[in-house]
Amino acid sequence: MSITIRELCNDTYHFVSKEIKTIVFISILATFISILINILIKPDLHIISIIENKNFENSHSIFDLIHNMNLYEKKELLKYSIFKMLEFLINKTFLLGSIITFIKYLSNGKKESFVSSIYYLIKFLPSLFILNFITIIAIQIGFMFFILPGIFLSILLSLSPIILSFKNNNLIDSIRLSFSVSYKNLNIIGTSILFWICIKFIFTTILSNNYLIGKNFIFLILNINMNIFFSILIIYLFRFYMLSIRSEKN
Repeated sequence: MSITIRELCNDTYHFVSKEIKTIVFISILATFISILINILIKPDLHIISIIENKNFENSHSIFDLIHNMNLYEKKELLKYSIFKMLEFLINKTFLLGSIITFIKYLSNGKKESFVSSIYYLIKFLPSLFILNFITIIAIQIGFMFFILPGIFLSILLSLSPIILSFKNNNLIDSIRLSFSVSYKNLNIIGTSILFWICIKFIFTTILSNNYLIGKNFIFLILNINMNIFFSILIIYLFRFYMLSIRSEKN
């Protein structure tokens, strides 16, 4: 049985339209976790002002900007970068884990209790956090050298969190199988990832250059929307993986 993008889009649309309230709720909850982390761990305001006021304009590159910083500013920038990466990792891990657990809960026909699903999510999150850390580092290294390797790695690693949920937290097998399946289906996986990257770029560009709305409100709206679109992407990829397993069995 061949899997088509149209079939996947229709399945994703029907699932999202049916469960939109839960998807929005999980997306909002993930956003508020990010806000809470921002409130609890606040980095040096001077470094934030350097980044937010776009002091990159007088520098030819990020390396040039770092070179012109003093030792204290370099340390604070490093702390800020680690803080932002942790915030992103926690947000992504919670969102991914919650959506995958929710889909599996519905896929099992709600045979498992809600409490057992929560217990599964708690057990799943640590392994998912490590996997996200590995994949994000790999993808960022790809983007540092050239844009295309970063996009290519994003495509090849996109199925790894979903596969992890079926592989009893086996990280290596999840990454290896994600490479194999994604490479064989570059057109289906690649289209969805590129579409997600375009949406992210458009939303970030539009909202970041909007000076009529407060920064905190922009952060809230941007994060909720990005989380919703990312959830839809995960549903699409999850459905694809389920269909690919079914076609292999047949």
